Amino acid sequence: MYFPISEVDIPIIYLIVIGFTVGVCGGFWGIGGGWMVTPALFILGMPMHFAVGTDMAHIVGKSTISTFRHAKFGNVDIRVALTMAGGTMIGVEIGATLIEYLKKIGQVDTIVSIIYVLFLGLLAVFILIESWSARKKIRANGIGAKGEGKGKGGITDVVTADIAEKIQKIKIKPMMSCPCSGIRSISVWVIVLIGLITGISAGFLGVGGGFIRMPLLVYLVGMPTHIAVGTDLLEIIITGSYGTFSHGLKQNVDIMVALIMLVGAVFGAQIGTFATRYVHGPHIRSLFGAGIIVAAVSVGLKLSGFVDIATILIFGMAMVICGIIMVYFVRGVIEEKAIQ
Repeated sequence: MYFPISEVDIPIIYLIVIGFTVGVCGGFWGIGGGWMVTPALFILGMPMHFAVGTDMAHIVGKSTISTFRHAKFGNVDIRVALTMAGGTMIGVEIGATLIEYLKKIGQVDTIVSIIYVLFLGLLAVFILIESWSARKKIRANGIGAKGEGKGKGGITDVVTADIAEKIQKIKIKPMMSCPCSGIRSISVWVIVLIGLITGISAGFLGVGGGFIRMPLLVYLVGMPTHIAVGTDLLEIIITGSYGTFSHGLKQNVDIMVALIMLVGAVFGAQIGTFATRYVHGPHIRSLFGAGIIVAAVSVGLKLSGFVDIATILIFGMAMVICGIIMVYFVRGVIEEKAIQ
């Protein structure tokens, strides 16, 4: 199908599949899925600035659906999300402005793609190492670092990195407590700074900021993984709404592409959100790390001229991870029914 706004021809089935798989992954990880959608649209021929803005528009609808589901499970810390909002909006505008500058000098595709590869790659390595360590601790005795615990159905969350504990000792006023997340005291400025960082990444890289916000909430703030997932989704609604408005004014949004992807995302988000009820925190993080490192490699291949391989890799990765999450969901439902 030809889309006159962005001047690209993309099969509708591709967009629906992207929406569904990102909906599943987004509901499961608490992210907008821009680290998959933006490179996927770019690989399919959409200019990077349109891929960035269009993904923003798609994020809003999908994240709204997932957030309501997570809120019902008690996995949303509204206090933290609202505190991050100011920094997020400022960051989004900074990121969008940087995109406009790169458009003027004709370097947007190359520079944004390179940053994608480096940023996602480094983040993925850290998450994979930490989550693997946490999974070993769960297998050993089920008791690990501070902040872990067992939730409904024996679901456990273990974080082996002790960064959050050190950050919580920084007493820069004003301070705030986060009862929903089990955090007694943390500086408001830490939360605002996380909002600013993720806002910049959202406006510049065309993501809701979730691919970095979720790990930051876990490793720097000290949130349990499942609550970080739900809280991140609420914040993504703010990020995506403001980012869509900002990019829309700059004519970087193809609304028809976004709406078609949302058709698939509506169904996928339900599955991904429910699946989190049956999976340990470290397992969520390790699968997340594996996914983003594949996304980084696919963009690197695109830059190197291996377009076909990059396309197969990004879609193959999305389908495999989507399948794994659906297995978690089905297995969890069956086990829950057996217990009842």
